[in-house]
Amino acid sequence: MLTINMPLMRFIERENRSSYWQVLLIATISGIANSLLLAIINHAAEAVTKNADLTQYFLLYITAFVLFLYGQWYAFGQAIQMVEEAIFNTRSRLTRKVQQVDLAFIETQGSNELYSRLTQSDTLISQSIPQVIGAFQMFALMVFSLLYLGYVSVASFVITLLAIGLGVVYFLMQSQAIRAALNTVKQKEESYFASISHLVNGFKEIKVNEQKAKDLLKGITAASHDAQLIKYEVGKLEATIWGFGRLFIYALLPIMVFILPNLLHEQTQDIFKIVATLLFLTGSVTALVNIIPILNRVNLAVEDVFALEATMDNAITRSQVIPSSTASFKDFNTLSADNMQFSYPSSNSAAFGVGPFNEKIQRGELLFIIGGNGSGKSTFLKLLAGLYYPQEGGLSVDGTIIETGNYAAYRRLFSIIFTDFHLFDKFYGVPGVDAHKVNEWLEKMQIQHKVEYKNGGFTSTNLSTGQRKRLAFIAAMLEDRPILVIDEFAADQDPQFRQYFYETLLSEVKNMGKTIIAVTHDDHYFHVADRVWKMDEGWIEKHSLTQ
Repeated sequence: MLTINMPLMRFIERENRSSYWQVLLIATISGIANSLLLAIINHAAEAVTKNADLTQYFLLYITAFVLFLYGQWYAFGQAIQMVEEAIFNTRSRLTRKVQQVDLAFIETQGSNELYSRLTQSDTLISQSIPQVIGAFQMFALMVFSLLYLGYVSVASFVITLLAIGLGVVYFLMQSQAIRAALNTVKQKEESYFASISHLVNGFKEIKVNEQKAKDLLKGITAASHDAQLIKYEVGKLEATIWGFGRLFIYALLPIMVFILPNLLHEQTQDIFKIVATLLFLTGSVTALVNIIPILNRVNLAVEDVFALEATMDNAITRSQVIPSSTASFKDFNTLSADNMQFSYPSSNSAAFGVGPFNEKIQRGELLFIIGGNGSGKSTFLKLLAGLYYPQEGGLSVDGTIIETGNYAAYRRLFSIIFTDFHLFDKFYGVPGVDAHKVNEWLEKMQIQHKVEYKNGGFTSTNLSTGQRKRLAFIAAMLEDRPILVIDEFAADQDPQFRQYFYETLLSEVKNMGKTIIAVTHDDHYFHVADRVWKMDEGWIEKHSLTQ
């Protein structure tokens, strides 16, 4: 099948079951019908001077006009449907791939950048389709207007074609510069958006520190100014192209009116037809020139989507294998780390790493992990929960090695609450939520006076960090998984609840048969744990039995 080597067209073709050629054909026919209107009017006007019957011209005009309108309506409707289908398919596929990539990929890319790339490009593509289809119609109109011009006057056709050729050459010369500048604009705007995120997320801090606010504002202004300067240069280039496109038409008019008749002795009625055709061409050429900036931005957006998906595909390594649907570890007895090691990617030799770990965790035990900031506690938890893949060694459950195919089943052992936890608006993944049980947990977490359970979720999540953690704890308990992993859960709790959490709540959860692995700094409560591991510089330095 023939394809147009344009990112937007490749995007539409890749994501649709039907070909876009039918839409382009109808758009082309609509453009041809539009150009026929000019020819019919010209010949009808000539017939008027000869007192000829105009009935056939009238019928031809109505036919061409209806064909033009229907073709335009059909092409626009089908194109919008195809593009929206393409965007839906792309979003669905990219969303699935986000679930398949490693946590390390999400942390490296950044949530803000991923969100921006997943949404902004699609919006731009969707909004541009009417202009793109209109451009194909205008192109067809221009081509057949040129053919009609050749029918009226070969000399006029040749001169006009040469002028258009010069315009195309000039456009191609400027196009690469514009695309390069637009790439730079994208980078500058990403820097600007990052600065804006500091303004919003750090609002409280800058509100009480005027100097910090001034320094941040300088950075935001500088990033915005850099983008503005490059946009200005892009705008000048695009305006020059637009002006050149208009110039060639208006430069041709005096040639056709003042010079051509004297050189070639064109007949008066032909001059009228030539001028009318050139004026008709003005609209199509202007529309084509106007679409150039839009096409540049849309093609850049499509290439960004392609690049994002390619990056995701490269990141999907072990997850590419279909997980075993029959594997289950819910009745485990011992979870083992066997020479497990991991290090973060770094451009220097001093990359932070953890391990090797050779540890065992028994079912039903309450394990505390302690250590200073940066000692590797959270990294160890991510390895243990299957969120990071070990670079050496690995995990096993009752002697079964955790490999690519059973990692998904292994992760089903865990409910997790990390320090950067996310509180969902509903209990996703929990079938048949028992409202009575939720209310019981609200009372146990001493937050029933702040929040209620309604319509499948909590009535409010606009709470303090400590209170939101309590809701996350409830969600974790409703998941009813064998292992609960919590990272400094009590750090944001008041002293009374902290004591209740360690001395009462953890014991209740343990008595439910749960295995609890908790990172903590609360040395006053180490005695409630079965074991305490101390981490330092990526190693489990000391084991301590507390009971």
